[in-house]
Amino acid sequence: MSLHHTTHHEESLAVEHWARAADSYPYYRVLSEHPTPAEVVVDGRQAVNAASTDYLGLARDGRVTEAAARAAARHGTSCSGSPLISGTRTIHREFEEELAAFLNRPAVTLTATGYQANLALACLFGEQQVVVSDRHNHASLVDAVRLGRAMGRTYRHNDAAHLDKVLRDATRDGRTPVILTESVFSVQGDLLDVPAVTASARRHDATLIIDRAHDIGVLGEGGPGGSNHAFPDESADIVTGTFSKALGSVGGFVAGSVEVSHVIRHYGRAAVFSASIPPAAVAAARAALRILQEEPEHRTALTDVSAQLHDGLARLGHPRTAWPGPIVALPVDGGAKTCMSAWRALLDRGVFAAAFVPPAAPRPLMRFSVTAAHTPAQVDGMLQAISDVLDVSPSLPGPRPRAATTGTSS
Repeated sequence: MSLHHTTHHEESLAVEHWARAADSYPYYRVLSEHPTPAEVVVDGRQAVNAASTDYLGLARDGRVTEAAARAAARHGTSCSGSPLISGTRTIHREFEEELAAFLNRPAVTLTATGYQANLALACLFGEQQVVVSDRHNHASLVDAVRLGRAMGRTYRHNDAAHLDKVLRDATRDGRTPVILTESVFSVQGDLLDVPAVTASARRHDATLIIDRAHDIGVLGEGGPGGSNHAFPDESADIVTGTFSKALGSVGGFVAGSVEVSHVIRHYGRAAVFSASIPPAAVAAARAALRILQEEPEHRTALTDVSAQLHDGLARLGHPRTAWPGPIVALPVDGGAKTCMSAWRALLDRGVFAAAFVPPAAPRPLMRFSVTAAHTPAQVDGMLQAISDVLDVSPSLPGPRPRAATTGTSS
């Protein structure tokens, strides 16, 4: 069988072969055990998990796992059907209503994953529209534009002035504009300039769609994501999100008007032609949603360890970011092999981080994330490993030469 491949694929495969030979391949590693909420076992070694997005540490909370177990016992492990036909249970409808109230939206439609929630948006993008996207958007948003019928344009990351220019140019022929962005950008962890983007949307009468996967449960004072921090309820016309971050489960949603919900339910192929979320996953997310509203201490703990991480990086010379969130991405100079060698060096020091290389990111990055489950001592251990392996000063970005201890860097 002949498969389509490119020179890039061949180069990627060559890097993978090199990394596997050097035991530095960071992807699809088996996490054989989870001894504590913030630690994993990789290759027989216990390490602090600095690659998780279980922001509130609820994925292993006993109330969440017990809710999932009860739902599985009652409803089975699968709905064995799409929500359109035989996959909707009472628990799905009840959770949609609870989530709509939490988000202060008229309607919510559940999807099997967060990725599919964004893919389902494609049915909203018609031939007379232009979708203007932030260049750092998640792959699922990029794919949604590709699947839709609208013209696609991009603007420089978080650059409202450039967004205005692109909107002016792209709507000269009368197309209806849509702005597509994330609230917290998933790779680098920076925060959307909501006031500026919202102002652009109003100036150009554009529909604003925000993927809030990484802010719900993280920002705000007990409300929906950043609604009480930087994301006023009226800032977005449509909101998407996932349950695999702060809600400790799996699944996704699209929230908006009743009309939007109807279109997604009937024309959003990623939602219509996929099996429903298993009831156990719905029950887990539902329990986590209630916990995050009733127990603000989880968010407080996350805020504290996030601040500790950013303060520690600042002491190492890393520039402070505008928002000290739970994600930090450090640039790694020297190419994919150097990045993978640095990843292995961090693991050898007891830190399991997330390595990003092109095309997943414009340049090699090492992403670190913290959760409410991390202890101050574990964050200190992360910072020590970073200090040993990576030079985070702006004048000398990238890994120090001693990071490449498992093979030759490129």
